[in-house]
Amino acid sequence: MHHPVHVMIVEDERVIALHLRKQLERLGYERTSVHNAGYDALKAIERDPPDIILMDIRIDGDIDGIETAAGIPPHLLIPVIYLSAHSEDATLVRAQKTRPYGFLIKPFSERELHATIQMALERRVAELALRDTQQRLSLAMTAAQMSCWEIDVATRQVQRTGLGSFSHLQETETITESWDDFLERVAPEDRAMVRKAFTFAIHNGEFYDIVFRTIDEERGYRWLRARGKLFPADRTSAMRIIGMTQDITDQRHTQDKLREAMAVYETTQDGILILDPKLNVTNANKAYYRITGANAKNTLHHPPYFITPEKLPAEQYKELLLALQNRKHWHQDIDTQNTGGGPISLAIQIIGVEDDDGKLTHFVAIVSDRTAIRQAEQELHYLAQYDGLTSLPNRLLATDRLNRAIERSEQTGSIVACLFLDIDDFKNINDTLGHAAGDQVILIASTRIRAVTERTDTISRLGGDEFLIIRENLKSEVAAANLANKIIQELERPFYIVGQEMTLSASIGISFYPNHASSSQDLIRLADTAMYAAKDRGRRTYAFYETEMTENATHYMTRSLELRRGLENNELVLHYQPQIDARTEQMVGVEALLRWNHPQHGLLGPAEIIPIAEQSGLIVEIGNWVIREACSQARQWQDEFDKKIRVAVNASVRQLRSEGFAEAVQHELALSGLPAEFLEIEVTESMIQDEASMIKTLHELREVGVLLAIDDFGTGYSCLRSIKSLPIKRIKIDRAFIKGIPDKTDDVALVEAMLAMAGSLGLLVTAEGVETREQYTFLRAIEGIELQGYLFGKPVPASEITADTSPKAKFS
Repeated sequence: MHHPVHVMIVEDERVIALHLRKQLERLGYERTSVHNAGYDALKAIERDPPDIILMDIRIDGDIDGIETAAGIPPHLLIPVIYLSAHSEDATLVRAQKTRPYGFLIKPFSERELHATIQMALERRVAELALRDTQQRLSLAMTAAQMSCWEIDVATRQVQRTGLGSFSHLQETETITESWDDFLERVAPEDRAMVRKAFTFAIHNGEFYDIVFRTIDEERGYRWLRARGKLFPADRTSAMRIIGMTQDITDQRHTQDKLREAMAVYETTQDGILILDPKLNVTNANKAYYRITGANAKNTLHHPPYFITPEKLPAEQYKELLLALQNRKHWHQDIDTQNTGGGPISLAIQIIGVEDDDGKLTHFVAIVSDRTAIRQAEQELHYLAQYDGLTSLPNRLLATDRLNRAIERSEQTGSIVACLFLDIDDFKNINDTLGHAAGDQVILIASTRIRAVTERTDTISRLGGDEFLIIRENLKSEVAAANLANKIIQELERPFYIVGQEMTLSASIGISFYPNHASSSQDLIRLADTAMYAAKDRGRRTYAFYETEMTENATHYMTRSLELRRGLENNELVLHYQPQIDARTEQMVGVEALLRWNHPQHGLLGPAEIIPIAEQSGLIVEIGNWVIREACSQARQWQDEFDKKIRVAVNASVRQLRSEGFAEAVQHELALSGLPAEFLEIEVTESMIQDEASMIKTLHELREVGVLLAIDDFGTGYSCLRSIKSLPIKRIKIDRAFIKGIPDKTDDVALVEAMLAMAGSLGLLVTAEGVETREQYTFLRAIEGIELQGYLFGKPVPASEITADTSPKAKFS
């Protein structure tokens, strides 16, 4: 649309102003305005800027025409043509400073006026276009964080336009500085590189492209990228390097973050997949390929194989699609296979990623390998519910199954039987044949019990030599009795172990639901009670629970009375097992072991004595008798054999806790006449922990002069700090470690470690359970060690210990 030119006349003489206005109208300028004062003209310019101003220099008022022109806002770019009848030098100098578009000396012709106005308007159009171009360029450079720079090669002056400085991104006018000043703001580590680029451009004239750092006001860094080229001197300009500088600090930080993210992406232990909206894999990290065994060929451009409709159940796959559609998130643990067919457990998490407009762009899937964790959980679950030796259910699982059997019985009205089985004299097997043989006996017993039970029965090992058998849907109690007889008879069949023929006997207690109890715990407890009743009846039998039975009372009362009577009737005896000096092969001591000549049951070992003694309180009295008898016998041997024989006795927890135990030992030594250094008191590892009373007793015993030894060393939870600080003189390495030498490297290493520890602490060492020539050959090479075991003799009555007791005959 045509825009009429607006001409403003600033003239204080009305006649001249009117004449000038008429001239303009004749020349075709349709829109004019007249003002006779400078301030009035400036206010009118603010309201309605004209396209051009005809300004009289000498006008009335506080400011003249030149001052009025100087007050026009520069950004309006309004051309000013001065009209004056005078052209003094001083006036011209003042007028030039306002950069007018023309100067007409009055009087002038219409043609002259028209030509001057037209040239001014054309110049204004060009300047407006140039200003717009410069603004666009400046805005573009600011938006791109760029500046234009020029280096005069001869003077090394640098001119920058665009970015005011390296540390502040702002639009500014051209800044001139020296090359050295510019280099001062370059990071010291990058200055040589910048100098090299400058020199390269001068000598080669080619483009250079470098990235360097500059120092901001806070002594931080900003990253800049500079590109430029040498332009040779010509007729109008000197040799210059001209180029652009761009601030890439944000890009650099983004690149650093991307590199960090890529490092995490490639080094994380979890597999990471990038999926398109259709769940096809577009990228996968190394961990994913390692976890699944897949490769890029069978992974990319396909959905992950473990979430396909063929792998996931229909409901689960439907849930996956629905979750990703609605929540953009899905999490699931999956048991699947790797590409080699091996089982793996994966924790899968898929997360949707949207753009700024909320449109789904892709999914990220995180694949965590939980195979090892799942296997460990399964192993822990198994260990929590099954016996490690026999693989039978343990007490926890048996109790749970009994609860379920009771629930089913309530619905059917049938009987549930609990058979509590205990192997008779099992402690003797462990003591005489060793724990390894005991484990084999347990395995044989479990196999034979399973052989005579039904598939639906639950056979559980409760611990030690105790088993629980649960049978459902019994029609009568006779069926339970028949099952108990079958088990007892099956266990009595001979078998061979460690070269010896053996038979087992068992005592079984039986309780019934609902006849005897309504809870699983009560049923097991009552069956246990009945089992002790079976033992009291002579073993190798079973007993039904009877209401008059109370928990263990009858058994322990009877046996404790028998034990007290046995103590009074001298039924308790000591057997002695030789201890041999490995170097001389001579007996240097014996260990006193308690036995009971029971009137009905024959010779009973510690397993039939110690538990009753502990619970009845007889252990202290019996323990004092053992010390008395052992000291007296050792003194007798020393007199008869003229040999300094040492005797070792075991002390119980109750003895060590009893008040005055050390004084009692001292009293028995005095009565027997045995020097204190020939009495060795053995304690277990669990007895040397930080209980104050027991530690005090140990020190009191050492003051008496007796030797203190740790029995079954290595099988408990020894505290080396306690061993070092307590008055322990000897350790007895348990037979569990001796049985594997010299063939088992683990046992050899453990024994050597114990020997090294003992040597460092100045402790004597006895090896228990020496049963073979190979064990003896290995151990005899150890300086100062003593040996004890069946190879040198079983525990025997005192009468069978002679002055010539020696293992030499065994090795001849």
